[in-house]
Amino acid sequence: MLKKRILPAVVILGLMVFVPKAFGQVGLYAGFLGGYSSQKPSLPDASTIFTTNTTFCYGLRVGVRVLMIDIEGTYMQASHNIDWSSGLLPDWNGKQLDYNYIGVNLKYGFSLAILRPYLTVGYGYYSADIWNINKASDGGYNFGAGLEVTLGKRIGIVVEGKYHHVTLDVMHLLLGLGNFTVTGGLNIYLF
Repeated sequence: MLKKRILPAVVILGLMVFVPKAFGQVGLYAGFLGGYSSQKPSLPDASTIFTTNTTFCYGLRVGVRVLMIDIEGTYMQASHNIDWSSGLLPDWNGKQLDYNYIGVNLKYGFSLAILRPYLTVGYGYYSADIWNINKASDGGYNFGAGLEVTLGKRIGIVVEGKYHHVTLDVMHLLLGLGNFTVTGGLNIYLF
């Protein structure tokens, strides 16, 4: 009978001691990002027929942090110019490829005082629009690593590198859009 009363009391006491500390490590943030996107497009059996330029990318993010884990919604956009190095599909040469991502990322961080290195993996909706040719969209994944430096309680400066992978059906051609991004940005913690 005594054990039945002590166990609930220990659980309640444990919750009273540890839960406020856990909720003290909960944060809601919003931020922006900017950086470089280096796209490596490919077609089956013809991976070297064209290239795209490295270009500026930008976007927004909103996230929730609980202890060491963040769940983050991200939007990113980049525009690449296509350069064909062979005679195949000449109507794409010189065209602009608008590349967008909207999705969810999961981050696992390691707190080291004001430094917070993290690993990230995500899945989202990628779209590509080759101007005056065709548009396509599909799901794809990304993974990478980053570092956040916190300045006080409300500001975080973030540097992140990611690889994005998606294959899109553009004019009945499966276009693989491997994309490396290196971005920097600012997070503002709302609480």
